[in-house]
Amino acid sequence: MKSIPFAAAIVLVAGTAFAQAPITAPIVVLPEAVQGAAPAYVFSGNLDDEDVYGADGNVIGEIEDVLLNVDGTVAAVALEVGGFLGIGEKDVLVDWSTLEITADGDDDIRVTAPTLTREILEGAGAVDLDAIGLGDD
Repeated sequence: MKSIPFAAAIVLVAGTAFAQAPITAPIVVLPEAVQGAAPAYVFSGNLDDEDVYGADGNVIGEIEDVLLNVDGTVAAVALEVGGFLGIGEKDVLVDWSTLEITADGDDDIRVTAPTLTREILEGAGAVDLDAIGLGDD
């Protein structure tokens, strides 16, 4: 009979200890952005369908998706290039470091690839995004 109150006391003490355990989840505090400066952070979803401007200032492609390494770093960016009105387009992968993101107005960004041209991208090999896991299907 004494074992029931003793067991209840142990459960009560253990429950209190677990309830007071510190939270160890990673919490990131980002510094505030400086007004008028280039963006310090960009949500990857905001890059989707963003036009990419080449060395000549003309649109050379459109961001289709961002490929991440399993450690969270950017492996590559999938650009949709060529074609007209969705016909004849292909996807190519470019290195993240080839892109520059700058502020363009209040809430807009501009993506530039100063070392790339439309001809370079159209001559690059196409990649099947579905085959590597980037497709929407």
